[in-house]
Amino acid sequence: MKMRAIVLVLLPALAALGEEFPFQVGEKLSYQIYWGPFVAGDASLEVAAQETVEGRDCYHLICRARTTGLIDLLFHVDNTLESWLDIRELRTLRSRQHRVEGKQTRRSESRYDYANRCYSITNFLDGAYRSFPLEEPLHDLLSAVYYVRTQPLRLHQPLTLTVNAGDCNRQVRIVPDERRTIATRPLGRVPALRVEPNPTLSVVAAHKGRMWIWVSDDAQKLPLVVISQLAIGCARFQLSEIQTADPVLTQRLRVVSSD
Repeated sequence: MKMRAIVLVLLPALAALGEEFPFQVGEKLSYQIYWGPFVAGDASLEVAAQETVEGRDCYHLICRARTTGLIDLLFHVDNTLESWLDIRELRTLRSRQHRVEGKQTRRSESRYDYANRCYSITNFLDGAYRSFPLEEPLHDLLSAVYYVRTQPLRLHQPLTLTVNAGDCNRQVRIVPDERRTIATRPLGRVPALRVEPNPTLSVVAAHKGRMWIWVSDDAQKLPLVVISQLAIGCARFQLSEIQTADPVLTQRLRVVSSD
């Protein structure tokens, strides 16, 4: 069977995994990170569990990214972001970060109290605690990725959400501006939409760069490729493996990737 035929068979199977959400507990997306032509590290996005936070059912989301090889010797990065996404309201209830970037380390937790209209940030390194007013539903950087996957994405039609990063809340506008077929290792060639968050990540803006995300143009809206074009070079995250809660489907995907 040709690759395209296999992909056409598997995509409906992926869609059938969850009736309400395009993802479920057990999904793990793995990425290879490139800096120019060089492999720079690896990363993953995972729906780790369904947990209760403040009496609300949440998806516990985890993102990990680290440098490897020569790049790691030049600038060590080992980051873990966690988010608890309210399943019913699709808003963040809690987020944590443990970031090691070169000589800088950050460890903190944010809690979002919608009933009392405030959110707090605790710095685990020095014990500092800060509180801020909460006027609307917020997403952290990680939950924003999964929120977008639940929304309809159409060419040239904008989607806006409020993203919290520490003491700063930003209205982020996402507009799919191009449709193209993207080749990926786990799924072969799939139709995809390109989106550019505006404003972009602070680290990208600091290096006078832009960031584009290619998302599969189907029910799953899988982040396939992330490209950051910076003044100091180009970074690319390339989807390399998909794991699901269904071991049979995961094995089929691995067969496709090795074809």
